[in-house]
Amino acid sequence: MSDYQFNLKVGHHLFCKHCGVRSFARGYVEEIGGDYVSVQLAALDNADLTELIEAPIRFADGRNNNWDAPPAETRHL
Repeated sequence: MSDYQFNLKVGHHLFCKHCGVRSFARGYVEEIGGDYVSVQLAALDNADLTELIEAPIRFADGRNNNWDAPPAETRHL
């Protein structure tokens, strides 16, 4: 796994340096509660479709540093 960081370098975006697949990220952002892990759902083996459909989703507007509110548009996400 290779690690990519940008801007304030609070997140570690991990990816395969051979094929480029991004499987997950981790880091610390105070505004969203501290430590976080984000998983690319497409990277999960044996993920049940029903389980994925029913999984909770929380949108946060990190682009505008408005972490308490979802973005105005989420249809593309």
